[in-house]
Amino acid sequence: MVFRGRPSKACERCRARRLKCDLHTGACGQCVRAATSCSGYRDTQQLRIRIENQSVVRKALQRASRCELQYLSLSIDLQARDAFFGSYVASKCWDFLKPYYQPMDSPEHLTKAIEAVSLAYLWHQVYSNAALATARGKYISALRMTNKILKSSKEQTKNTTLMASLLLDLFEKITDTETRDNSCSSHVNGALALVSLRGLDQFQDESDFNMLVRLYTHYIVSCVASDSPVPNNLNAIEVHIGNRLSVKDPMLRLSNLMVQYTNLRCETRKGILSNGECTELSLELDGQIQALDSELPAFWQYSTISLELESERAFDLHFHFYSNPMICQARNVFRIMRIILNESLIQHVLVSPTSNRDLALTTFAHDNIQISAGEICASVPQYMDCDGAARHRLPASEKSDFCVDHILPRGHSHTPNHQLDCYTLIFPLYVAARSKAVPDMKPWIIKNLHYMSTHFHIRNAELVARILEQETDVDPWEVYAMLGSYAFAC
Repeated sequence: MVFRGRPSKACERCRARRLKCDLHTGACGQCVRAATSCSGYRDTQQLRIRIENQSVVRKALQRASRCELQYLSLSIDLQARDAFFGSYVASKCWDFLKPYYQPMDSPEHLTKAIEAVSLAYLWHQVYSNAALATARGKYISALRMTNKILKSSKEQTKNTTLMASLLLDLFEKITDTETRDNSCSSHVNGALALVSLRGLDQFQDESDFNMLVRLYTHYIVSCVASDSPVPNNLNAIEVHIGNRLSVKDPMLRLSNLMVQYTNLRCETRKGILSNGECTELSLELDGQIQALDSELPAFWQYSTISLELESERAFDLHFHFYSNPMICQARNVFRIMRIILNESLIQHVLVSPTSNRDLALTTFAHDNIQISAGEICASVPQYMDCDGAARHRLPASEKSDFCVDHILPRGHSHTPNHQLDCYTLIFPLYVAARSKAVPDMKPWIIKNLHYMSTHFHIRNAELVARILEQETDVDPWEVYAMLGSYAFAC
């Protein structure tokens, strides 16, 4: 006889749905909430005990007859490809890779590049040493094959060759967390050369255009991370993109401001500009960023949601809700640039303050930093407060209405896209904490980075939290490189 557990007194509906029946007199609470009649409760003393020996034997024989069927789990390569295409390609503006999901649909050098990046992406998600080792082997094969392909003038002008170059660059950004010299731009330099060789007039359809956008964005941010000036021949790509989009497109205007910032940063660090020139140029660029931020279309705006109770995931009793994660990331780029520019402004003014204007500028810069840092913190709850503002991001199976006090169990899951959106908060939070804009902001950010590490299983959040705890003033772009650069930004 099989013991199937103590019989339940619950009503028929609760037993069928495996709900907890409160056994209230007349009708249980579950049936009342569902506005349905309650069948009443069982008398467990009247239940009969059945002998189940024959049933158990029959089920065992049925399982034995099926035991010859065996299923092999997917190889690590296939798991990586599924994860990369299913989560990253669709959400990170790499749609032009979709036709090449099946290896037989792409030339071998592109297949190897896709496999290398897919495995690198899987390594970043689950921290698998096996995935990283295999990824490096695929990368070397893809690099050799691509270099061989480049010797053919016919192959040089194909989309697949440009895609391979962009993927090799993406691989470097995901896996190389320390290099910040010119070598980190080698693949985008090669991709830029391929575009020049082919001619911009050949890039007309949507897939071609999206590749140009990737190259343009990646090149700019590679220059920021390596302290290199943006080359003039990138301007032609900007013009071509502007003709397709609009010179007033917010993302294009933001990219243009990034070019100005990159060149200003490079000239400042090389000592080309005087303190006065740095002050005026920083002030002018900050004004342009502020102007763009104030002229954004309605789709780019956020809603301010007030909270009735304090939350550990919210710095103040409010948070910002964005309609799209890409918009949130872009707005945080504005804030990062403004914080760093205004910090630079303060440094240059304080070298030799000579007038009341200089003192007013420092106050102005401090206010800008404080506002921008606060707005970064306000973008956190929408992605990290799973019991509140981020609840809508959870898988449908995790949104049960029967959680005690509406608090989810600790073991609930998150989608890869949700984790990536949280990951893109790490760098803005580091910049905000480093700015020391508000005394209690840094401890709050450190606490939430630790939470991001434990709750969302994002290892690099813990590393950045430790950097902040150690009070070591690590340059923001060093941290940016450690986090994988633009690899996980839109």
